[in-house]
Amino acid sequence: MYPIIVSLMALTAPLAADPASDIQQLNKDHTQFAFSLYPALTPGEENLVFSPLSIANCLSMVYLGARGETEAQMQKALHLEIDRKNIAKTSCLLNQSLQPSNETEKTYTLKTANAVWVDQDTFLLTDFRYSLEKQFQATLSKINFSMPSNALLEINDWISQQTQGKITHLLTTDDINEKTRLVLTNAVYFQGNWRYAFDPKLTQDWPFHPSSDSSITVKMMHQTRSLPFFENQLLQAVAIPFIGTSSGGGDLSFVLLLPKSAENLTTMTSELTSEFSHWLSALSPQKVELKLPKFTLNSRFDLGEPLQRLGMEDAFDSSANFVGIDGMRDLLLNKVIHQTFFALDEAGVTAAAATAASMNVTSSLEKTPPVQLIADHPFLFFIVDLKSQEMLFMGKILQPE
Repeated sequence: MYPIIVSLMALTAPLAADPASDIQQLNKDHTQFAFSLYPALTPGEENLVFSPLSIANCLSMVYLGARGETEAQMQKALHLEIDRKNIAKTSCLLNQSLQPSNETEKTYTLKTANAVWVDQDTFLLTDFRYSLEKQFQATLSKINFSMPSNALLEINDWISQQTQGKITHLLTTDDINEKTRLVLTNAVYFQGNWRYAFDPKLTQDWPFHPSSDSSITVKMMHQTRSLPFFENQLLQAVAIPFIGTSSGGGDLSFVLLLPKSAENLTTMTSELTSEFSHWLSALSPQKVELKLPKFTLNSRFDLGEPLQRLGMEDAFDSSANFVGIDGMRDLLLNKVIHQTFFALDEAGVTAAAATAASMNVTSSLEKTPPVQLIADHPFLFFIVDLKSQEMLFMGKILQPE
């Protein structure tokens, strides 16, 4: 009988967790969430930028406290296919893999930070607190929300410090009040210099066409060199790497997706979910004559309505079930605020993002002519780790500013 017992034990033994597989799955989850959220953020014809990584990290902390239908809706809206019990530790491993390796002193800067602000009379369950502090590595602070102006100042000061002063007033007096019991925040700061800097002397005035029948003048940067490049009938794609290598062995890069015409932007966007990973994988060295406009963006969103459109309805009303946070069914999401700063010039990119979720109590190239990529009409852009395909930032330029 002994061999049979051994056999049965082998068949029923739980599979060991595979961190690499979990990170890969979380990469996919974050990408799918980004591409589902993007259309909900773009009702108007305007530039925008956001950080899927920041939003996903912040809402994943909230998700760990959700139960019942609230949990199911959040899982679907956030496209979380990874095992729930592995989300916190995998998020931590993913953030670590994106950090620059120590191989060179000249490298990019990437800072991610989580913080949770708890009303002084609110008790957090041990399991929830452990996940936040030990796995998400969040700083927990007691705060007196009965004095909203003081609480607002403290939280905004923390965000300003984490984003090097790029985002100073994420939350306003409309975002927290005396009923607020919990605010969860995430901040992402990135500063990277191009591996191959643009020569400022080559930057010149150039026409940019927001549409086929309009034109404005922008500051267009210029360089010709071998870069990861891909082209098909719909678009051109190029990756401009930053100095440094991630701990996971990847190259963090600015990825530009340029439709063949301004009118094709919508078509290109509609194929992101199915084709983005393929486009990145298809990038290969090519001599490129690149013209790219300088721009600076600052976008701020109240994500409440977009998230509800994605199916997260119960979380924002009296049906909310966050019993996994404090053991009582007395919390709901009040606001989810996200702000991103993004500046691109000849030297590189500086970008910062912050997300806050407040919860209320229920109430051979040299001989080959270079291919031309001239970004003189609307395009999409990303900061991506080319190895893992994790997306730190995503944006759209309709008219450079």
